[in-house]
Amino acid sequence: MPPERLAKIGEPFYSTKEKGTGLGLMVSYRIIKAHRAQMTFSSQLNQGTSVDILFPIIKK
Repeated sequence: MPPERLAKIGEPFYSTKEKGTGLGLMVSYRIIKAHRAQMTFSSQLNQGTSVDILFPIIKK
C-alpha cells in the first residue's frame, strides 16, 4: 500500500472501494480506543499490509 494511502486509513469517508462508505475502520478505531487499546498499520508496497491491535492487560 502506498504511504499516502496508508496515511488516510481510518479517516471518515475515505474508501478505495467503489461502494465503500469509509466508516468501517473509523468505527473500529473508536471501539478499540474506548477499550484503551491501540491499532497500528504497517505496509510494504506490493508485499502486504499488517494490522496490529494491542489491548491492555487489566489486573484485578
